[in-house]
Amino acid sequence: MEKHNRKIIYLAGFLFALPVALSAYINSSFISSFIGEKMTGMVYVLGSLGSILALAFSPKIFQKIGVHKFLLITIFLDTLSFGVLAVSNTQWIVVTAFILGLCLNTLIIFSIDELLKIFSHNKSTGSIRGAYLSIVNIAWILAQIASGNILSSFTFKTIYLLNFFIMILLLVVSLYDLRKIPDPKYNEVKDLSYIKNFFKNKNLSRSYIINALLQFFFCWMVIYTPIYLHNHLNFTWIEISEIFAIMLIPFLILPYPLGKYSDKIGERKMLMVGFTITALSSISLFFITTHKVWVWALFLFITRIGAATVEAMSDAYFFKHVKSEEEQFVGVYRSSPSFAYIVGPLLAFITFFLTPSFEFLYLVLGAVMLYGVYLSSTIEKSDI
Repeated sequence: MEKHNRKIIYLAGFLFALPVALSAYINSSFISSFIGEKMTGMVYVLGSLGSILALAFSPKIFQKIGVHKFLLITIFLDTLSFGVLAVSNTQWIVVTAFILGLCLNTLIIFSIDELLKIFSHNKSTGSIRGAYLSIVNIAWILAQIASGNILSSFTFKTIYLLNFFIMILLLVVSLYDLRKIPDPKYNEVKDLSYIKNFFKNKNLSRSYIINALLQFFFCWMVIYTPIYLHNHLNFTWIEISEIFAIMLIPFLILPYPLGKYSDKIGERKMLMVGFTITALSSISLFFITTHKVWVWALFLFITRIGAATVEAMSDAYFFKHVKSEEEQFVGVYRSSPSFAYIVGPLLAFITFFLTPSFEFLYLVLGAVMLYGVYLSSTIEKSDI
């Protein structure tokens, strides 16, 4: 029964990853068509602030209605937000729906995490998380292939319409299958003091910063790389989709074996290797100005070898230090992407102001990733 329930969660993760991935790399270009390139990041900031607030109160909601009802509500609202993006051309409506969607995406990821955590026992945490990430990343690769072909004949809005229908399918799966999975027992949350307790724990606080650094990397890559390739280097969306599909392959093939490996040797060395690869390959992008698909596919592929390693190790490291009933700690951990999407666009805005050209972002990004190497080196054997 446990194996069957885990498969249902994997299916839900796959179905949710599809619409998120289909629009992930076009979102910034779509929003910039309404408010401009340099202000696009500020929309992500607002969405991330909303996500942090929502995550802070979600443990109390879990206690009252359970994770299943919470998931159904967030999926339903996210479905509506995709629908609005597909049909509206009014600036404030589009921006509002987009910000709402960012918040809801975070909450849905948090809810699926809660369900998966029930089956993540300490000795198998890395393997289970690795398998889940591999399945989710299949969706990301398929989505990049599909999005480029769709955009060769249709508009951005077609992507959001397709997302709307996929979310309806996810809603059906959640309504009839996920409800069979029992809620874990939750610790009573009387106030927000658990946030202070989270950061008092050196392993949890370190895992938060490690994940925030990784999400900072994703933030800049997701928001600014499509804009750079399309608007500055004149790649077509078909070319960009080919680049991104190849780029994401490490997320498909690495998480599961890395998860099993981390269960045996721990996460410290692999995190250091992952951050080193990510840092050096990000810096290399500063020097690449050619319009060649294979060159960009190769170097972005290398960045994702590092990022996939960090992602698998970061999640395994965190979930080895939380119990299934400590859902409030998972909420804090899952706020790290929102934190990164607040700091990321603000730092990008400053970088645009202080540097002469767009590609200087990659030098700054590489420097930030080098800090991840140092932070990972502070993990001790007793921490794993």
